[in-house]
Amino acid sequence: MNKFLISLLVVLFSACAVTKSTKTMHPYSGDNIGCGDFIIYKLANNNKEYVSVIIDMSAIEVENLQAYAIGKADVVIVTRRKFDGPINSSLCNDVMSDKPEELLEEIATDGVVELLVNEAQQEEKKKGNPYKVTVVLKKVVFEGMTIDYLRMENVNVGWLPG
Repeated sequence: MNKFLISLLVVLFSACAVTKSTKTMHPYSGDNIGCGDFIIYKLANNNKEYVSVIIDMSAIEVENLQAYAIGKADVVIVTRRKFDGPINSSLCNDVMSDKPEELLEEIATDGVVELLVNEAQQEEKKKGNPYKVTVVLKKVVFEGMTIDYLRMENVNVGWLPG
């Protein structure tokens, strides 16, 4: 009887542990790349996939912290793309290599994009210089995946290749 109880407890505790640790995962732990007035790419480790954030900076006032609801704020677009080969050399580069074939494109339908720009970086933007931003994605929903949390820190934007 004791063996049965111990086995039952082990099974129950194992099931609870699996339930607690199950979470939506995403592959975006590679490099951050930024350019243009405001385009940020967060690459997957294999460089064959990215999530991009585009914000229409002409439509907003830059402050320390701003949050935008995806699908409700016209100033932000979050896209997920996959390719059949490495894409990193084709992003924010004035010398374009052969771009790999695109296998997937999904536009986020829900979630929140937080934009953080400190005061020193706001001044750089006002001067027309490149500046650094931090972007946080929270509960961003695509057709094929949800990104619970993704932080892209100190990404250089406000410049054009070439």
